[in-house]
Amino acid sequence: MHPDLRGHLPRLRTAAQAEPLGLYLHVPFCVDRCTYCSFTTTRDRSLQAATVQRLLADIATWGEDLGHPAVDTLYLGGGTPSLLSQEELTALTSALGAAFDLSPLVEATLEANPGTVDLGWLQAARSLGWDRISLGVQALDDDLLARLGRIHGAAEALAALELARQAGFQRRSADLMVGIPGQSLAKVLEDARTLVATGLDHLSVYLLDLDKACPLRAEIAAGRLTLPSEDAIADAFEALQRELPALGLAPYEISNYARPGGLAIHNTRYWERRPYLGLGPAAASHLGELRWTESSVIPAWVEGRGTLDLQDLDPAEALAEIPLLGLRMHRGLAWGELRALAVSRKLSPLVDAWEARLRALAREGLVAWDDDKVRLTARGMLMSNGILELFV
Repeated sequence: MHPDLRGHLPRLRTAAQAEPLGLYLHVPFCVDRCTYCSFTTTRDRSLQAATVQRLLADIATWGEDLGHPAVDTLYLGGGTPSLLSQEELTALTSALGAAFDLSPLVEATLEANPGTVDLGWLQAARSLGWDRISLGVQALDDDLLARLGRIHGAAEALAALELARQAGFQRRSADLMVGIPGQSLAKVLEDARTLVATGLDHLSVYLLDLDKACPLRAEIAAGRLTLPSEDAIADAFEALQRELPALGLAPYEISNYARPGGLAIHNTRYWERRPYLGLGPAAASHLGELRWTESSVIPAWVEGRGTLDLQDLDPAEALAEIPLLGLRMHRGLAWGELRALAVSRKLSPLVDAWEARLRALAREGLVAWDDDKVRLTARGMLMSNGILELFV
């Protein structure tokens, strides 16, 4: 545990014992760096063994410090967790079981790159109890994948989904990216249909995000590549909003679609503002009203000398996170519950101001009020970034 958190240990332990946690482990290694990537990753595999050892130590320490709390969701993300050896994955899984109470576990997800998996590794992961896999497909067009710097082709992506099925992963998810230079609406829909036909139960639809410096952003700035227009991107999202439910995957969050019972339970806890602990470089945690992010400098994190970004949310900030995150969900937000909480915290004027703005957005067709519940409409989902800024 970072020294900056030691003084908060009683609060952290209380929060961790109040309800089951979600636990996220970040594995920052990649074979190569995608052209759009601005995440905390590295191609320097010489750090992998030391990173795993640091994760093992952190798992043991946090489990002890928090009183071996219950955990109901696990998520192994990256980077590329499928670069872990079977021995490393076994060690991490065993450490989690020793440090935390996994008896209420309902989901254990791991991310994988289609270009790094084989049947033996997948079978080993499944036998260890990992029951859900998320594959970073992004597209099923070799030219588009090359443009993104992905190490796999379309055939490999589909083969990886099939290998995961053969290995016993009944819960399989894929990522589909929208807004890639040169990507057509017809290709977006074709890829979505092909992925759904593999029998997966979850699809995450992401907009290509170039807010931070990356090689693809530089190519676009230099005029060598052109992004699709905002109208074309909106058309793609609207088409998917129509197409995917017809194929059996209903939207439950702005970017996520699932078959009945197939939603990502771990990710849903973020939008429901439930507690989670993140271990690894740049991993984020939220316990009580304390929120922190580990150092994003991988060698510094490995050596235990990184700087922690710690925030103690005040009552207004904590209240604002409820609609900021909750309105991402298609089911909407129980406004009366939010108002009652605001009254208890003497923050009613803040909710009054939000409600006035949301009522105005309803007149524009971006928000819908159903009795005491408020939600974004399909159009509102397309403009969610601007709408949700209301709570920032």
